[in-house]
Amino acid sequence: MILALTAKKKIGFINGKIVEPNPESPLYEDWLSCNTMVISWMINSMHVDVSSSIMYCQTASEMWLELQKLFSQGSGPKIYNLQKGISNISQNQMTVIEYFTRFKKIRDQLLNLEPLPKCTCGAIKTLSASHDKTYAMRFLMGLNENLETIRTQILI
Repeated sequence: MILALTAKKKIGFINGKIVEPNPESPLYEDWLSCNTMVISWMINSMHVDVSSSIMYCQTASEMWLELQKLFSQGSGPKIYNLQKGISNISQNQMTVIEYFTRFKKIRDQLLNLEPLPKCTCGAIKTLSASHDKTYAMRFLMGLNENLETIRTQILI
């Protein structure tokens, strides 16, 4: 939703940058039209069970806040489940491409929840390289045994 609203230059309706003008303002009609359009997009992109619980919100911003309340949880449980998932994932019956895709999806979600710190001292390059090496090792650990030769070559 964020990508779609950003692409259509309507993200301000949910992040609070585009505020509701006074009903007497000449901008009110345009704001109301755009707000209604954003609400419509949001409702139409949701499962009916979700949309029915928030469809009476008056503004897109209010709807977005309700969705955040409804679906947000602390990142602790998410991080725990993702760490558990990346620790337990293995290739099994998947092709290497399928395994890599699933592994990368979990890794990207973890990096989104636990981004590397911002720094200007240059140490981030070392930390990032170490982080990448750790994930590469986890990936290699999950490869099937018949790929042992390739795994050894990569490690060397």
